[in-house]
Amino acid sequence: MPILNPFASPIYHNQISDEFLFYLQEVARQCEDGESVGYDLAGNIDSQKNAVVNPKKFTDEIYPHVIEYLDVESVSFDLGNGPWINYMKKHEFNPLHTHDGILSVVIFIDVPEEIEKEKSKWEGRTNCFSAGALEFVHAKSFMNCGHAKVIPKTGDIYVFPADMPHTVYPFSSDVTRISMSFNVFNLQFN
Repeated sequence: MPILNPFASPIYHNQISDEFLFYLQEVARQCEDGESVGYDLAGNIDSQKNAVVNPKKFTDEIYPHVIEYLDVESVSFDLGNGPWINYMKKHEFNPLHTHDGILSVVIFIDVPEEIEKEKSKWEGRTNCFSAGALEFVHAKSFMNCGHAKVIPKTGDIYVFPADMPHTVYPFSSDVTRISMSFNVFNLQFN
């Protein structure tokens, strides 16, 4: 099971299918000029848009990831008022925040190589590379460092408790990183 478990609450990490990734990339292109939802979100990101998806196709693709994260055979859920898309540009970021709902999901639709290449200019100068990183935070305790940082790649999906604090660090490359987020509400175990 692709679970990161640095805390009491696990974090699921996997890759979405290529077919679903291509679908989400097309959704991102179509929604770029759509309705802004930044006023409802924590991000210091200029372009945060409502994502218009085919609900059945979307849920059918997300369902296996939620099932695997929860380690159950069957569950039903609502997506609340999501999903939304973040078109993150250089120097933009998401401050430490939590989400509503029971679970949160982040899918990285396009992570340009230039962000990963920023790491090379910091090698030997820091042991805590952060450009473009997604960091999960938890109360520090014995045998628990209190945070887990990941460098996302295109196609990555993360599922985690909605009340888990997390942040997204800025990057300095002149590119746009596209991610999609949504929250899961009303879990019903069948």
